[in-house]
Amino acid sequence: MLRKSSSDRLLYAITVTACLLVYVPVVFPDFQRGWDDGWEVMNMFTVLGFTPENLKTVFTEFYVAQYSPFNSVIYMVIYAIFGYSPAAFHLYPLLLHISNSCLVLLFIQRLFGKNTNADTVRRVAFITALLFAVHPLQVESIAWISASKIPLYTFFTLLAMITWIKYVDTGKIRYYVGVFVLFVFSYGCKEQTVVLPFTLLLLDVILCRSSLLVGEKAGDNASSRQSLGYLLLEKLPFLLFAFFGSFIMYVNQSATAIAEWAGYPFHQRIVFTCYSLADYFGKLIIPAKLLYMYPFPMAPGRELPVHFHIYPVIICSLPAFIIKTVKRSHRPVIFGLLFYLINMILVLHLVAMSRPCIVADRYVYLGSVGLFFMAAWYGVSWWQRQKGRTRKWAIALALCYMLYLGGYAHYRTYAWKDSATLKKEVYELLDKELLKQYRYE
Repeated sequence: MLRKSSSDRLLYAITVTACLLVYVPVVFPDFQRGWDDGWEVMNMFTVLGFTPENLKTVFTEFYVAQYSPFNSVIYMVIYAIFGYSPAAFHLYPLLLHISNSCLVLLFIQRLFGKNTNADTVRRVAFITALLFAVHPLQVESIAWISASKIPLYTFFTLLAMITWIKYVDTGKIRYYVGVFVLFVFSYGCKEQTVVLPFTLLLLDVILCRSSLLVGEKAGDNASSRQSLGYLLLEKLPFLLFAFFGSFIMYVNQSATAIAEWAGYPFHQRIVFTCYSLADYFGKLIIPAKLLYMYPFPMAPGRELPVHFHIYPVIICSLPAFIIKTVKRSHRPVIFGLLFYLINMILVLHLVAMSRPCIVADRYVYLGSVGLFFMAAWYGVSWWQRQKGRTRKWAIALALCYMLYLGGYAHYRTYAWKDSATLKKEVYELLDKELLKQYRYE
């Protein structure tokens, strides 16, 4: 088991410091009055405050087809203390992101610390948390106040997963109840959390509660394993709540919005799914040319651009790769890939979305942990096998990469100064595309 040490405290301090250095500019911009803040943050619910009637409305009704009562309550608290101070509202998601980065570090340590060398898991957890902390794809979730529901639901989800590990270790029912309460809280922030029961099943596999990892030496005691039926029955309250929450969200979606933005046939949405998986993966490795919006390649009812058909070919080998990996009982790949896929599944267009964009940086906020973990695990494993100068060069390259990520993220924060600044680069890009079509079509 991992022991508390001064080195652990140092890792948390570095993670917090990195967040502050990268994201401190987000405290100074104005509201995005032309991009959702004008109605989602600055609304009558925030102003009316903690009256019984207002609280009842916030917790029982949808507002513009969205349900995020816990986030709305936090807006009320900030408004009651600071009024419509942009700095106060911007500080809220920044503090959440700092907390989430520390929770990622703790989560990885708790999940892999029992059966892995302490130094190895400490390094892997730290690199995973640092990648999560400074990656440019996280900027949208931090700099855009209206997206604060994403780091908020992530906060409760990470707490739920850490508590689940505690439940597995102790078997105490209070931790089981705690996980369910945190699940409900997370749902009160964003509907994307309904996939949590499947994430818990994945954690069971990693913690060797399932017989799937038959070749795993760690936790090889057969008496500690449970059947899939038992593990599903154990998650029944979570699955029922997830089903209920998904049904409520679906029936309350705006029919007009779905008709306008999600009116693509299923075969096109499959292609969009493959494109999204590949695009997020590429941006997580080498983020470049990030925007606040990535429009669909064509309007509903139009033909799909030919080059988009390459993405299903790229992705089609993924299921076979996962099955082969599971058979080999390779926990890092199982956890990394499946954590990423589970937490991304609702934003990959398999389910029709009422959104005007094919991908969005904020959607990968929590799912990125899976891929960051894989990069950290195999990077640390390779580094520990090296000696001398090779190790030093590897550290230097890793530092350069982290500086690139942090520097680009810092630069991206200035794009969120106000709505005019934010939208300028997208308008310029769209103008270039229209000019290209005018010349060549």
